This record gives sequence, C-alpha cells and structure tokens, in this order.
Amino acid sequence: MTALRTALRRAIALIVALAFLAGGTAEAAKKRKKQPEPTPVPRPADPYRVTISTADGVALAASFRPVEGNPKAPGVLLINDFSRERREWEPFAEELRALGFATLSFDLRAHGESTKKAGATLQISPSLLRDPNGFPRDVEAAAAWLRTKSPRIAAFGLSVGGYLALLASSTRQVDAAIAISVNEPRVLPLAGGRKVTPRAALLLACEADPGRADSARHLLAAVEEPKRLLLFAGSAHNLAVLREHPEAKQAAFAWLAERLDVPLPAPASPPAK
Repeated sequence: MTALRTALRRAIALIVALAFLAGGTAEAAKKRKKQPEPTPVPRPADPYRVTISTADGVALAASFRPVEGNPKAPGVLLINDFSRERREWEPFAEELRALGFATLSFDLRAHGESTKKAGATLQISPSLLRDPNGFPRDVEAAAAWLRTKSPRIAAFGLSVGGYLALLASSTRQVDAAIAISVNEPRVLPLAGGRKVTPRAALLLACEADPGRADSARHLLAAVEEPKRLLLFAGSAHNLAVLREHPEAKQAAFAWLAERLDVPLPAPASPPAK
C-alpha cells in the first residue's frame, strides 16, 4: 500500500511539473508575441508616384519621370534587384531625364510599396525567384504602361532585374535592354522553361563579382545582334558598377541613345590654356 501511495505521489508531482512547464512555455510564447514591432520608417512623399495593376491583381508602386516639353520622349524602365526597391534609382533616373529619357521605376511585387494583391499583403520570399508568373508579370505590366507614354522603350535592370530586362527584350516587350551583375543560375527559373533570345542587349559585370562575369558571357551568346559585353576589374555590384567605372555609365548612356534614337549632348570641350 505504501509503495502504491508513493507511486501515486510521484505521478501527481510529474503531472504538476509538466503543467507548470507547459504554462511557462505558453506564457513565454505570449510574451514573445506581445513584443512591440519596430516603428516603420516613414517614406518621403513621391511626387512622381503612379500605380500600375498587373494581370493577376498586384498593385505596383512606381515613379514616372517625364521629360518636360517632350511628352513622347523615349522611355527607360528601371528594374530593381531582389530585396531592393525603386527609390535607389532616383539619382540615376534624374541623370537619364536630363539626357532626354523619360523613366519609369517600380517596386517588384512584395518589395517596397508593392505589397498588396486583392487585399492580401505580399511577403518577400526566395520562391519569387522561381515563379515565372510573378516578377515577369510585373515587368510586362510596367512595360505596357510605359509604352502608352513612349513610342520606344528600353529596360535597365540590376542583377535579378537585369535578367528580367533580358526576358522583356526576348519577348519584345521592350526595344532594348541593359543588364548589370546578372547571376543566371539563380534566376533561370523565371524564364519558365522558355527559350530566351534577347535582342539589342548590353551586359555589364565585374570580373571579381562572384559568378557575374561568367553569367554575362553565357547570356551574351544567346543575345541577337546588336549586342555588347563589357567586363570591368574589381567586385563592384549593381549601381556600384556605374559609380566605380564611369566608362560603364557612359557606355549605358550611349547604348540607350543609339537604340532609342536620342542624341546625346556633345562632351564639353576642355578649357583653353
């Protein structure tokens, strides 16, 4: 009888201990859930803001910068990299506008302010890099919108955005493309198994940026003429390529000018000695 009582006490003690632990765990989970979320950083007002709807109902936040006095100026579609957003293009977009190009930069779905689809909130996920019905639809909608403003348009993209620019050129959504720092193996699923044959494409990359020079060489082989590949020393990535290698930026301007028929201003003459 004593042994039975002892076993019963031990069983009750074990049950109480487990209940205590479970309660503590639940209480800890509640406390974790109640942690205040970081206050979002307010975004500056965007005087160029427009909204573009995709075929599957995503509201893309975009910035359209027209050229004053030329409502039919050729347009350049600016495509951000994965986990980035359209606002990083702002200084470069102003440079392009000063040269006579209208620009449309936009946030890819689940990026920046493009987070709504049919009332739901979109989250950034690596699965977007494997979905041919995601980012490519965004580019298709943005290119079609820009085409209503400009008779000739080009796409200019960074890394993932660069591959999207090449896809848009391949399907003739745009008339020319520039791609910087593309890592083809990472984004190949975005083509959805279709043959990709871009046209009028300029590819830029740095030799020490892992995988980018090899990707550029491989992609160039599939591009229809006209085409050009420029590789640079160092490991600069995306817009840093243009900052660290001024010749890359000048080549991009020249490519856009030639493909979209925009005369560039003559270089300033050196001051007389």
